[in-house]
Amino acid sequence: MQPQLQSVVDEIAAIRARFARLSNGTPDDRWSARSRPDAWSVAECVAHLNLTARAMQPLLDRASANARSIGAPARRLKRSVFGAILGAMVGPAPGWGNVRFGRTKTPPPFVPNGDLPRAELVAEFERHLAAHEAALRAADGLALDKVTIESPFVAGANYDAYSAWIVVVRHAQRHLAQAERVWRTG
Repeated sequence: MQPQLQSVVDEIAAIRARFARLSNGTPDDRWSARSRPDAWSVAECVAHLNLTARAMQPLLDRASANARSIGAPARRLKRSVFGAILGAMVGPAPGWGNVRFGRTKTPPPFVPNGDLPRAELVAEFERHLAAHEAALRAADGLALDKVTIESPFVAGANYDAYSAWIVVVRHAQRHLAQAERVWRTG
């Protein structure tokens, strides 16, 4: 597999393991409960990741189909400037104590309610991870940096599909870290 895409697949494997620890280690009585009124619960973090995965996967699938039609074999993939900036912005938020820097307002369609049953949230997230991995493996050898997607979060914001995959994994890392913090200090 192309080394850059293998790196993203490896990140998905790490996310899968991290999520399993979070899911198995969070008691039922804390899964949907917020530790603070202004913070999301573990369930809401997972629901948010499911909402964003539902929006991103079709865009990434179309981008792969478009890259397949280009036919140019992938060499070293290059990220667009906006894609690199976005990838940095959506990753785990640095912080000091309980204060996080780089927080952004979530667009309304992606604000979770966390009301779905735990088993349903967990199963959906695991399905998304499997779909992401399968799609990346199918995209091996494609010039994903030569096709763009429009962000489902910011109208008119376009960036390359390779960066979009990095955004997906960094965003998952961010919200899993957020979910891990819910009860660590609660």
